[in-house]
Amino acid sequence: MAKSGQESKTEKNKTEETVVDFDTEGMIREEEPTKESPEVTALKAELEKEKESYLRLRADHENFRRRNQEATLRARQDGTADAVEAILPVIDSIDRALKMCAEEKSKEGLLLIKRQIESSLGQLGVSEIEAENVPFDHNLHNAVMKEEVEEDRVGKVIEVYQRGYKIGNKVIRYAMVKVGVEKSE
Repeated sequence: MAKSGQESKTEKNKTEETVVDFDTEGMIREEEPTKESPEVTALKAELEKEKESYLRLRADHENFRRRNQEATLRARQDGTADAVEAILPVIDSIDRALKMCAEEKSKEGLLLIKRQIESSLGQLGVSEIEAENVPFDHNLHNAVMKEEVEEDRVGKVIEVYQRGYKIGNKVIRYAMVKVGVEKSE
């Protein structure tokens, strides 16, 4: 069967690809804002209200947790301070015994006991208040005596009668000291 010229042309046209030009700009339409129903608006308002309530509750919880941690820390420090305060007279007695002890072996034993107690206090966060030859600080020192001194030692601690201790920034016992004052003429 022989195909005529016309039939072969139509078959040729069918097999050829035709390029179609699309107007993409015309196809993209800006969506018109849809009107929300009152039900959707009410739900959005309720959601926003619940979101604010959640954030407020979360902030309250964080504040509660922070206050609780601070209260726990204070309670622990107060408990440690009370226990240390009961032990301080023993440390004072050891200090007095060291001053009076003439025998070297006894003195050495007392020093070992004193160091052991001070090490245990250090592990609890208790530290001695620096007092000797430092400027007098009414927040840390209790002045029980004063002495006229040279100009360079005025306002400084001259002598420590009883050592003071603190835990963190909390004073357990103030250092009892003698303070240098200006010479009166």
